[in-house]
Amino acid sequence: MTEWKKTTLEDICIKITDGSHFSPKEQQTGYPMYSVKDMDEYGFDQSKCKLISENDFLKMVQNDCVPQQNDVLVAKDGSYLKHIFLIKEQKDEAVLSSIAIFRPDISKIEPIYLVYILKNPITKQIISDNYVSGSALPRIVLKDFKKIELLIPPLSEQKKIAYTLSTLDNKIELNNQINDYLAS
Repeated sequence: MTEWKKTTLEDICIKITDGSHFSPKEQQTGYPMYSVKDMDEYGFDQSKCKLISENDFLKMVQNDCVPQQNDVLVAKDGSYLKHIFLIKEQKDEAVLSSIAIFRPDISKIEPIYLVYILKNPITKQIISDNYVSGSALPRIVLKDFKKIELLIPPLSEQKKIAYTLSTLDNKIELNNQINDYLAS
């Protein structure tokens, strides 16, 4: 029997931040800048996102508002925790402050495992009951995200669990893409 341990999100992440608190002027062409409304189950819906200039994008890079590979993105404002997904590959895209960015310490937590534990209905309920603030626009503030406690298995077990779940998730995502293609 392997030993699970209680830890905080802050202890297993190198960084917990959010996107830009400044919304650059929209352009006809340029780099995508996403808000929580552009999130879906497995990534971003680029069809209605805002495009920003190269200069504004470079500011977003400088301010660490551009997710990196293995970052976990979480809807934190309004529809908090509705969408949680892993950045599978680095892209030139920035996010606004309605999205939290968790940069997992891969020596402590498997990034995709973190996604699955955050998507767990019990985890979501605990977070909702203890860390959500605001009535007009419910949200989770970054300092509260850092305090969230999780019970995690050893890294080797996380990898096994994540592999099994991501295999199933990849099949679901592929089926959804096929259905979308057939419907169009």
